[in-house]
Amino acid sequence: MLGFDTTLERARRRDQDALMRLYGLSCNAVFNASYRIVLNEQDAEEITQDAILKAFENLNSFKGSEREFVALVKTIAINKSIDAFRRRRKDPFYVEIDNTADQIEDEDDDFEDFPIEKIKEALNNLPDGYRLTITLRLIEGKEFAEIAEMMGIKESTVRSQYARGLEKLRTTVTAQFNEIPHH
Repeated sequence: MLGFDTTLERARRRDQDALMRLYGLSCNAVFNASYRIVLNEQDAEEITQDAILKAFENLNSFKGSEREFVALVKTIAINKSIDAFRRRRKDPFYVEIDNTADQIEDEDDDFEDFPIEKIKEALNNLPDGYRLTITLRLIEGKEFAEIAEMMGIKESTVRSQYARGLEKLRTTVTAQFNEIPHH
């Protein structure tokens, strides 16, 4: 099997096998990142295709590793997903809050005791602002400032949405977990 650098060089020359390898490297991670934001399979598939095509258009200027390539395509997809999400909604997906949010730090939130399906269900049922900030922070590993820039809101709002979303997620998952008969 070809190394990433060789694959990248061949892809720059539009070699179909190399382009398909790059596509294969990134498509699942990109689709999952997009789907967690738009919550619509068809939209996520379209965004995945668009993000990968955009990355392919800029292969000549890309200088990085396989991991960095996948991260680049995911970032493109996340931005496209947020844009698609905004276009679909009429009202803002966040509430501007000025409080002590600047002092909110990441907590070592531990949901290991709960079934993953319950966590996913609870996360997908959170208000959009909460769901997006938690997804971008915990799952995609984005910094608060980066999320604020992506979403076009203040960093303090992102921190507030994140903290409040985690609390609501914790409360919801705990309530659901307590409804399950334990043996």
